[in-house]
Amino acid sequence: MMNRAVIACEVMRYEMEKLCADSQKEKAPSLHFLRQGLHDTPKLLKEELQAKINEVESANPTLTHLILGYGLCGQGLTGIRAERCELVLPRVHDCIPLLIGSVAAHQKEHSRECGTYWFSPGWLTWSVLPYLDNQTMRLAHYEKQYGSDKAKLLMEMEEGVLANYTRACLIEWPGLGETFRDKAAEAAKRSRLPLSTMKGASTYIKALLFGPWDTSQFVRIPPGQILCQSMDTEEVFHAEKPALPPKDNE
Repeated sequence: MMNRAVIACEVMRYEMEKLCADSQKEKAPSLHFLRQGLHDTPKLLKEELQAKINEVESANPTLTHLILGYGLCGQGLTGIRAERCELVLPRVHDCIPLLIGSVAAHQKEHSRECGTYWFSPGWLTWSVLPYLDNQTMRLAHYEKQYGSDKAKLLMEMEEGVLANYTRACLIEWPGLGETFRDKAAEAAKRSRLPLSTMKGASTYIKALLFGPWDTSQFVRIPPGQILCQSMDTEEVFHAEKPALPPKDNE
């Protein structure tokens, strides 16, 4: 009998908690979340994720599998390992395929509209709206650190990032996304983008939480082996055995 735990970015908290609450036939895994934004500092993401893996593994001696709700995330997962448990990860570059149901669905949307600023309940709560709300605070910080002229330039650079988007799109899960329509409309207006919606699908996240872990969608890292980023865009991750320590006479 597998004993599973999940460690994931908090942007998927709403969806994962709903699926676990709705589960009836299967025992839901325990859920652990790390704060959004760690992918902006990959070294810190690796440190905090490894620390959480060590903590969860140590606190649960019967644990057999650790499920990681992350994608490439700035290569912040490279070098991660578990001592006793098998690691399970989705073969995704980011969380959007998980939220809309598959990599194929994401690729289809990207081909149709590549400049999409994706909204979801988690992204709105922990990323998009805080980012917009903190603009005044960031301007004051920039002015104090660099002066008014450089501060203005930095804010223009931030706005230039949004200029790369052509639309905002809210991913609506049944029972979740509809309640965030007003917040999505506000965020889209403040980002000066037209807002569209699409139905989310639980297929991918549900398989991540409960299995089966088909090798076309998931990678499994044996206990003691190291998680590495793959240059193969479809493989995404692979396992490597840790390097052997040098012999005493070397």
